[in-house]
Amino acid sequence: MNRLSESDEQSPPPGERHAGEHDPGEPEAGVDGEPGARPAPPGSGVAPEDDLVGYQTSMARFFSRTRLWLGTLVVVAMLIPIGGWVVDRYLFAVAGDSVEDALGDEAELTAAMRLVRSVDCGGSSRSGSAFALEVDGRAWLVTNRHVVDDARSTIVQPLEGGPGVQVREVRVATSADVAVLLLDEDELPPALPVADEVRLGQPIRTIGFPGARPAFRAGRVDRLEPGRMLIALEVGAGASGSPVLDEDGAVVGQVFARTEDDRGVATPYEDLVAAVQGASPVEGCG
Repeated sequence: MNRLSESDEQSPPPGERHAGEHDPGEPEAGVDGEPGARPAPPGSGVAPEDDLVGYQTSMARFFSRTRLWLGTLVVVAMLIPIGGWVVDRYLFAVAGDSVEDALGDEAELTAAMRLVRSVDCGGSSRSGSAFALEVDGRAWLVTNRHVVDDARSTIVQPLEGGPGVQVREVRVATSADVAVLLLDEDELPPALPVADEVRLGQPIRTIGFPGARPAFRAGRVDRLEPGRMLIALEVGAGASGSPVLDEDGAVVGQVFARTEDDRGVATPYEDLVAAVQGASPVEGCG
């Protein structure tokens, strides 16, 4: 059984090395600064040429010959990260539109979903999924504990994109793979209700962020066991924390792992609610 948070560490772009050589055949400047001009003879009344006129150090000659090339590389280096970010944002938006199209009249369900990005104390980054759940008459943003374990910093983003919101406190449960992310009250998304029951074979769907992009999947409840249920639909890395929804849009569970054949493993709603109620704050990096 595999956990589903996704690592998205990035490496800095490789450095560039440049080299150039001075052309020993380059003509020297004369007294008038023109190539080939002959120096004035002694006693002519004309001040002799300074023997350093037109001289350049090897470093100056190097930059003189390569400044256009260097300028081009600087521009390209600036444009590539920006271009990559624009493409990523575009693909994220397209995926979000596809999820809303698949939900049709229930597209408002996506308002409860959030992409989670965390950086741990060692500097490694992870991504997962979160959603707002109504427990005891209050909205709580929940994800999996393993998505934010040992997190130094955690941000969440809505399905439609936009800037990330910093999580101000993380609480974790010990009874299940569940974590609660505390935001300022005006940043909390609308909450989903908890279901009244879950049945073997009932149709279900998930909305999450495998690969750090929005995705919708539909399937059924495949097996019910104490503390977990198997769902017959494919889940991928980054789907950790996704809600499992019934046909009415109520939460029957939360994805936290997958089997060897990529079926989802979820915490049933009763255990999820108990975990949220029992979650306690954790200290960040020392």
